[in-house]
Amino acid sequence: MSDELREIKKLVVFSEKDVAGANIVKILIEKFNFIKTGSLFDDFPIYSKGDVSIVRCAGSSIHASHLDIFNPGICVFASRHKSESKKPALTCHSPGNYSTADAGGKVRELSYAPALYLQKAMNLLKIYGEKLPYDVSFEVTHHGPTNLSFPVLFVEVGSAEEQWNDPQACEAAANVIYEILTTEISESLAAIGFGGPHYAPNFTKISDKIALGHIAPKYAFDSLDREMIEEMVKKTVPAPKLAVFDWRGLKGKGRRSIIVILDELKIEWKKTSDF
Repeated sequence: MSDELREIKKLVVFSEKDVAGANIVKILIEKFNFIKTGSLFDDFPIYSKGDVSIVRCAGSSIHASHLDIFNPGICVFASRHKSESKKPALTCHSPGNYSTADAGGKVRELSYAPALYLQKAMNLLKIYGEKLPYDVSFEVTHHGPTNLSFPVLFVEVGSAEEQWNDPQACEAAANVIYEILTTEISESLAAIGFGGPHYAPNFTKISDKIALGHIAPKYAFDSLDREMIEEMVKKTVPAPKLAVFDWRGLKGKGRRSIIVILDELKIEWKKTSDF
């Protein structure tokens, strides 16, 4: 790998197997005047503008562990979101596995979650989502890749082929990706989250007040031992000073056991309703 590619500061990734990702990147390249650099990755031209570069991975995004040859300060995956509901949605999250690795990555390993970028992405998705008939939400931490040594987030259009090919939704995602990588990222209190369902509505509501990195849903509770909570803390950047609970979304014994570990780690906690 050439020094030129190792020196890429901000990276946008999409998969050749992902219709939404390809549509988002096509808009990025054309609307914001990215140009070919003359370098290749996975036999595809690398495009760049300023300190932002776009690469395509030959396989699925969730299995893109070979991106570890890069060393950017931030990496954004332009991606599809798929669900059985097929509901129009704009989402963002960081990858990671609290237990098994059924969808890429390694068992009980999280990526580095860039809390400030996730906050800005969510707040921008809310702005663009208001103009579209799309739900906007955080997703909790899930799937791969998990091995990368730099911060990673996914910006996604869902939840079925109709939306993946919707030019307005894909342009909204492209705008969000471009803005978070080319405008100033504001300082904010970084935190990790616990409880609630996969689409994290109570965490989504408070995105303007706090920067959330990794979020562990109620269904991941059985895997949330001290080691896994330490992984959430270690892999959220900047270092989280706070843990936030979806209080009604993680009850009884589950809450108490996590609070004991947080107290041992000297991490303050609050409820989503406190914001």
